[in-house]
Amino acid sequence: MSRMRRLLNDLALIEQELTQFGQGQKLYPDGGHGTWSPAVDILETATSFVLSAELPGLRSDEIDIQVVDHSLILRGERHWEREAHAEHFHRLESAYGKFERTFSLSERIDVERISAELENGVLRVVLPKRDAPDPKRIEVLSSE
Repeated sequence: MSRMRRLLNDLALIEQELTQFGQGQKLYPDGGHGTWSPAVDILETATSFVLSAELPGLRSDEIDIQVVDHSLILRGERHWEREAHAEHFHRLESAYGKFERTFSLSERIDVERISAELENGVLRVVLPKRDAPDPKRIEVLSSE
């Protein structure tokens, strides 16, 4: 096989790997953008729900969290490190670009007490439950 053919095959393999990123969109080291979706875990405790999202490389000022119409919206964008040069990569699997995740909130969530913290690339959003109202006893009247 000629050197040119091997070079073209190698380029085709690199192109194939780059195409696998960002929900089928191509992501190129020269600044192209895709979309991605951070991994999220949600657990329930006795007093709250806790959402954990993997956001490596993001700072707290690059993350936007809003509550709109009984939904929690998590948005942000991971930017490509432009100092790195594409010709030095043998493999590029990190996702870059904008992301947005929306989660329906139960009526049991106290939206006024929601808090969020970013530590070691993991965003932790605590969604406290409202205190359950005391049961109300209804007196049954008799017409007899």
